[in-house]
Amino acid sequence: MAKHVIFSRNVNNSALSTERIQQLAPASFSTTKADKLTDRYVSLNTSDIITVMQDYGYAPVQAAQKRSRKNNPAHSAHMLAFAKTWDIDFGTEDIRPEIILYNSHDGTGSVRLFAGCFRFICDNGLIAGDGFQSRIYHSKALSGFEEMLRNTVATLPTMMERLEKLRGVILDPHQSVIMAKRGIETRWDMLEQQTNGVYATPQTIADVLKISRYEDNYMDAFTVFNRIQEGVIRGNAFVKSLSDKHPNGVTRKARPVSSVRENIRINSELWDIAEDIAFA
Repeated sequence: MAKHVIFSRNVNNSALSTERIQQLAPASFSTTKADKLTDRYVSLNTSDIITVMQDYGYAPVQAAQKRSRKNNPAHSAHMLAFAKTWDIDFGTEDIRPEIILYNSHDGTGSVRLFAGCFRFICDNGLIAGDGFQSRIYHSKALSGFEEMLRNTVATLPTMMERLEKLRGVILDPHQSVIMAKRGIETRWDMLEQQTNGVYATPQTIADVLKISRYEDNYMDAFTVFNRIQEGVIRGNAFVKSLSDKHPNGVTRKARPVSSVRENIRINSELWDIAEDIAFA
């Protein structure tokens, strides 16, 4: 399995083979369920969902799975991103709309779909926030999933329109700092107390706003949002760790987000924060 969610795509962002999905997220092909679940629990298997997605012209381009030492990895939470086959083979835009699937076979949650997009310049996978996600319980048949899929596909043009609106809003330095601080707080609290833990500092804010490539040298809300997302998700920022051994804290580089669930949560919250500040 991939060590981090950010290493869960092919280098050339092409469609994943069945063998590659098996390596990255083996639970995608599980046909069993957790032992604790009764016979009344009916599972919507990801392998069947992949077939439905392909029937609708969508191919898997990303696969990642929760790492678990306690539970059977065949039942672990996992995510897959799908892109329209035409966009994979012939698309020329810098941003590709995608559909993100989240599922598990351990009884801990429902099948969920999210509208999202992939930005090629920085290899960032973005997940849209409120209004662009839906869920269905495992007890529902595949026909229920198909209805949810059609509804998600219908939201993609609206999501891309909202994205273009973000590109049209220029932030002043104060707004960008507010966006960075709120974005950072989706993962870390600011250092305002002396209890043990990992905290963000003013340096963390500066780090996630840092321009690391020419294409990001803009102050529109979408580009600033992308810089913040990259910093928070990939750990391209320094944080401070407080412990009994180091009560005054030790500054260290943050680790990338490795949790599938956290990757989805943080991404969708960052999108909502960007829209809230840009369209306030």
